[in-house]
Amino acid sequence: MKIKLLIVTAFSFVLISNNATSQSDTSYWKNSGVFSLTGSQVSLTNWQAGGENSVALNGFFNYKINYKKDKIAWNNFAEAAFGASRLSEGDFFKTDDRYEIGTKLGYHLKSNLDLTAFSTFRTQFTEGFKTDAETGEVNRISHSFAPAYLFGGLGTEWEPAEWLQVNFAPLSTKITYVRIQELADRGEFGVDPAEFDGDGNKIADGKNARYEFGGYLKVWMKKEIVENVTVETKADFFSNYLENAKNIDVTWDLMINMKINSWLSANLTTNLIYDDDINIRVGTDETGNPIAGPRTQFKQVLGAGLSFEL
Repeated sequence: MKIKLLIVTAFSFVLISNNATSQSDTSYWKNSGVFSLTGSQVSLTNWQAGGENSVALNGFFNYKINYKKDKIAWNNFAEAAFGASRLSEGDFFKTDDRYEIGTKLGYHLKSNLDLTAFSTFRTQFTEGFKTDAETGEVNRISHSFAPAYLFGGLGTEWEPAEWLQVNFAPLSTKITYVRIQELADRGEFGVDPAEFDGDGNKIADGKNARYEFGGYLKVWMKKEIVENVTVETKADFFSNYLENAKNIDVTWDLMINMKINSWLSANLTTNLIYDDDINIRVGTDETGNPIAGPRTQFKQVLGAGLSFEL
């Protein structure tokens, strides 16, 4: 319930700030957004070389509401992406699934330096599955709010240019929430697993949340590198002071947008994640025990289609 309350609060920040633009001097507000829908389709009829019919769709949404007056700056954003693909007459399966919202309040100190307080929340829309390569068994490995990540902290932000921001929060928290008890009992995403007796009977549920205290660094950049080609990237780094501080959690998103005209564009997005608390299974050893451990996760999506500013 605490996590849900925090999400509602974060959305309220965005809605309040949006409403404020219509009730106050809009010169202090700056709103911007983009929505894109890309896809691909392959249809084969009597094609001697072989192949499969396929269809794929990907949607992306980003919206920002920023306020700045005197020494006060308040930035809010919402970002979401979802993609699905189908091969031949099979079922659709997702290829992208994430959303993130955040707010940051800043007070200008001097030159390019601000004192900041921030909060961001990240999760996915639907459940995810993975097929075991050896047994063919389909297992549920994630769901909405399983996991969900909430960051918050106090620190400073350095902005040497309009296109570059570096936010460092030496006092920050990270909460990992796992709503699905089945996943929590397995100890997925770093939460404490369930306890079992000698006969395999569960005597205590796995924890649904994990709390960490540490340091947080975020680097954001958005710049047009050549005409009609814009690069936007953000990288988050978190170190847990209380456990394995040298093992840094990393989330790095990159988007290259190539604008064709006011409606058409092509874009490339990549997402890289490394979390020392997430054990990824890659098979079994000679005795049948699972081989699992922290590993780098990477995803890349390339598409062309409709794109327009909001």
